Amino acid sequence: MAALSMQARRREAFAPRKAARAELGPLAQLLTDAFMDDPVLQWTLREGRAFPTALRRYFDFALAEQCVASDLMYVSGADMRATAIWLPPSDLGVLATPPREMLRLIPKFLPILGISRLHRAMSLAMAMDAEHPHEPHWYLYFLGVPPAEQGKGLGSAMMEATLPMVDAERLPAYLDNSNARNIPLYERYGFRVISEYRAREDAPPIWGMWRDARLI
Repeated sequence: MAALSMQARRREAFAPRKAARAELGPLAQLLTDAFMDDPVLQWTLREGRAFPTALRRYFDFALAEQCVASDLMYVSGADMRATAIWLPPSDLGVLATPPREMLRLIPKFLPILGISRLHRAMSLAMAMDAEHPHEPHWYLYFLGVPPAEQGKGLGSAMMEATLPMVDAERLPAYLDNSNARNIPLYERYGFRVISEYRAREDAPPIWGMWRDARLI
């Protein structure tokens, strides 16, 4: 039965569906579980016992404020075993964080960061803005698989299922990878490291990864 169950999960990941607005809460929890050990988010958000709640609040914000309008939040199955969330070239403006926008968002981010980590978050936002390519491209914002489901091919299946959408537009793709162990996965799907940067000297590294357009 276990083998059949895993085969069913992989089939769902190869044919993902779009998450509905009513599912933003469960989707935020999936991402929270998937990114609990992310080095950059651990460095940026509130620490210790406050971190899990801060992480969930961050994903609540990111989904509602940055992702839902694009309607490209893909999940596998009714129980959401994995997700791939994309932004198209026309919607990349939601990632921009000029100083005035940062100031506007401070009230929303204080529960997520605390006062002590506001500067870290601002440094991270500015570093990501500076490194983001200017050429029109698709952006893989999040690829998430909860720990209990990792190592079973679900992340690969989500990549294979959603990349044809990008290739159909004959445009390149980009992602910011905050975990070194994920580099081989992205490389298998045509991404390559084009930069390695940090928000500050004491911050963990981030790898900017680019995938050339496929002229299919």
